[in-house]
Amino acid sequence: MNWQRVYDVLAHLFPALSVSRWWGIDDPYERSWGCVLVQNTTWHNASLALNRLREHGLTSIVYMSEVEVDRLAQVIRPAGFYSRKAETLKRLAAWWVRHGGVEGVESLKTGRIRRELLGMKGIGEETADTLLLYVLDRKTFIGDQYSRRFVNRVTGEKKRTYDAIRREVLAAELKTHDLQLLHAYIVEFGKQFCRKRNPDCPACPFAEYCHYSFRG
Repeated sequence: MNWQRVYDVLAHLFPALSVSRWWGIDDPYERSWGCVLVQNTTWHNASLALNRLREHGLTSIVYMSEVEVDRLAQVIRPAGFYSRKAETLKRLAAWWVRHGGVEGVESLKTGRIRRELLGMKGIGEETADTLLLYVLDRKTFIGDQYSRRFVNRVTGEKKRTYDAIRREVLAAELKTHDLQLLHAYIVEFGKQFCRKRNPDCPACPFAEYCHYSFRG
């Protein structure tokens, strides 16, 4: 796929979208908690849990690392899987503290950060890459369900893996900010046009060469 063309088309489709507006969060630690809270749920539910963290004063890495896991689990209940996510948040907070926060992590190479995050129980590829891309501004990409659905439908190929899509996009050599926007664009495109059920193919800007559209 020509990822620069994909980026240009989607940028034209969502001209007002910015990374800050899309997240609705600027604090890097709150974004990192959001990366965990959104696992297996909607961003709406994750936001409810994040708001509760704010209400209880638990968004800093110090308080997150010190709070008891049982109390934390009750605070983040709206996100679902709250016991498991509380443990993951605690591990992530300890990781931040161990490396001296965002400032300390900035000196580490991207590959090392990704390996350490993937070695943390409760953090998979999607969470690790989301944190790398949107919290630490590192070059990576997120081959999540929205990206895979988009690629599989347009190309007609059903076996593109998470890592295959990630590597393919990175090979396009887009700037980090553009990678952030590209992922945000694809997610919004997946919600509004390339939906899992009842996709809006007639309004899709990729319809003329999308294999899924041809099939329909």
